[in-house]
Amino acid sequence: MSFLYVGRLDELKGIKVLFEAWKLMGADAPHLIVCGKGPLEDWCNRQAQGLNIEMKGYVEHRNVREIISQSDALVLPTLWYEGFPMTIVEAFSAGIPVICSDLGNSGSLIEDGITGWKFKAGSPEGLIEAVKKRQQFSMDISGSVRKVFEDNYTPDANYRCLTDIYTEVKDADRSSGNERRELRK
Repeated sequence: MSFLYVGRLDELKGIKVLFEAWKLMGADAPHLIVCGKGPLEDWCNRQAQGLNIEMKGYVEHRNVREIISQSDALVLPTLWYEGFPMTIVEAFSAGIPVICSDLGNSGSLIEDGITGWKFKAGSPEGLIEAVKKRQQFSMDISGSVRKVFEDNYTPDANYRCLTDIYTEVKDADRSSGNERRELRK
């Protein structure tokens, strides 16, 4: 199996947690591809020595999408509240599950066993357990991951969501306008 990390090589992104997990797994660690640059790039290159970690450095976006589609899971060990990580949506669009920390929006996007697996933020042991769950998961999860993408993240799904919001606001405004008129009488 092959796992993938794409992002800034920074402590807040959980890169040290990721490397610690791979170090703890030792010879049992699956292949990990790391794409990115950042302040911990030299540290990562040193730590990767002797581990089943392939450092790719900066990778063009079009090539990242190809690497995602060839991976068994995307790993996001973030230690801070992400806004809305596009790498999660890109993985979902390829039917690739995501293993991520349970922190903030990232964790709220993942349903265990449906779109991936979550682990406690900052816990290399928790990350190892999530990786093992992915390795042991016998069912093909790509269908459920892709369905979540189709239902929630395509342009059509976003259009429907936006239209529903406008309709709700419009209906609420009409409703409150009627109440205001009644209060004036």
